[in-house]
Amino acid sequence: MDNSIQRNGTKRQWLENKAIMGTFALMKLLPYRHRNAIMGACLRGILGTTIGYRKRIINNLNLIYPEMAPMRKTEIADQVLDNAGRTFIENMYPAEFQRQNAGIELWGAGLDDLLEAHADGRPIMFYSGHFGNHEAFRAALFEHGIKIGGMVRRMANPYFYANYKNMLDIDGRSGPVFEATSKGTLGLFKALNKGAALVLLIDLAVSDGEVVSFMGKPAYTSLTAASFALKANALFLPYFSMRNPDGDSFRVEIGAAVEHTDAVTMTKEATKSLEQRIAADPGNWFWIHRRWKHKPTV
Repeated sequence: MDNSIQRNGTKRQWLENKAIMGTFALMKLLPYRHRNAIMGACLRGILGTTIGYRKRIINNLNLIYPEMAPMRKTEIADQVLDNAGRTFIENMYPAEFQRQNAGIELWGAGLDDLLEAHADGRPIMFYSGHFGNHEAFRAALFEHGIKIGGMVRRMANPYFYANYKNMLDIDGRSGPVFEATSKGTLGLFKALNKGAALVLLIDLAVSDGEVVSFMGKPAYTSLTAASFALKANALFLPYFSMRNPDGDSFRVEIGAAVEHTDAVTMTKEATKSLEQRIAADPGNWFWIHRRWKHKPTV
C-alpha cells in the first residue's frame, strides 16, 4: 500500500476520491448551466431517494408543518434537492461560479452598516443558515472588495477534504478558512479580532449549547457567533444567500444588525431572522440536515 494512503486514509478512500474527482472532471466538460441542471435533476430524482435525503426532508417537514398538504411538502422537497445538487457541483468550482455570477443582487436593511463597517476596518461577524448557495454571498461581497472567511468541518474522506479545502480559497478571493477544531476556533477569533469579515452558520445540530426554539421546536444552538461578535466588538449581521426560481441566478440579502446584548439573547434574535426567511421561502433552506436530532432534556 502506498505510504501516503497509510498516513492519510485508506486505499478505499483514495479510490473513492479518484472516482468523485474524475466524475466532476467529466461534468466540467459540459456547459456550466447544463451540468448544474443535471446534478439538480439527479438529486431531485432517484439519487435523492436512494440516499435517503428525500425521506429526511419529508420527516423534517412533518415535524415542523404537520398540517401542511402532502403535495406542498413534495414540492418543497423537490426544490431543496434540486438546490442541493446544483450547490454541490457549483461549490466544486467556486472560482468559475464567481465568474458566472458577476453582479449578484445585494440588498437589505443591513447593507449600509456592512459597507460602513468595512470602510472603518471594524470586524464583521456574519451569521446565516444553509440557504441557496453560500458561495453567492462570498461572490457578491468580493465585488465590493470584501473577502469572507469562515470555518469548515473536516470530512470523513481525507483526500476529498484536501481537494475541497483547496477549492475554498477561490484563487485567493477568500478570507481565512479555519477547520472546526479548538485550534481553528481560536484562529477564527484572532482573525475576527484583527478586523476580518467572517461567517458562522448557526442552523446545524450541536450536542450542547443553548436550547433555543427553532421553527417552534427546541434545538441546541451554538452561541459561538454571538459570543465572538461581543468579544471582538464586531458588527453582528445576518445574510441570506438565496437561489432564484430560474435555478441559476441568486440574490443576497443583508439583514439588519443584531444589537449587542448578551450571547443568548443575540442568538435567539439571530434564530428568529432565520425562521422568518425559511417561512418566506422554505424551498431554499436545507431541510436535509438533522437539525432537531438532539433532544433537549427538560
